[in-house]
Amino acid sequence: MKKEKNHIIVNYPHSGRYLASAGNLYRIMIDAEQTEGQFSLIESLIQPGQGGPFHTHANEQESFLVINGTLTIFDAEQSYQATPGTFVLCPAGTTRGFRNDTEEEVKVLILYTPAGIEKMIKIEGEELEQVDDYQANREGPLSCPVLNQEFGIVEDKQPLPSPM
Repeated sequence: MKKEKNHIIVNYPHSGRYLASAGNLYRIMIDAEQTEGQFSLIESLIQPGQGGPFHTHANEQESFLVINGTLTIFDAEQSYQATPGTFVLCPAGTTRGFRNDTEEEVKVLILYTPAGIEKMIKIEGEELEQVDDYQANREGPLSCPVLNQEFGIVEDKQPLPSPM
């Protein structure tokens, strides 16, 4: 999609697509089509006990900015408590996982550079008419969508460490 010179894109609160996928709620705030593939930005609401297992992205950096709550981020060697305002950069090729180890919902922005991974969430996820349609799956296991291999994601079979 060619952008016109000096054309800006404005996505207001509650705009974008809401999708339920892998136990989490995602709002695609801006996607590859809108940024000419440069990046995508996704808002996620992560329920207690939910998140993403150890995995590696081959094609993109994955960055997290915690807005509300505390998200536990894991790399191959340690864990980090990401509180509001914390920014975490996971370069392509690094092993990472994340989980909400609290009793409160966590709100996080996830930036992917370059864009494209949001297509996997669109394919695998269930689109919601409105955010109120979301029923949190607090019982389900942490799991990445079934399309991992096609999108260059390798899931590590090692489970995330138990919550403290």
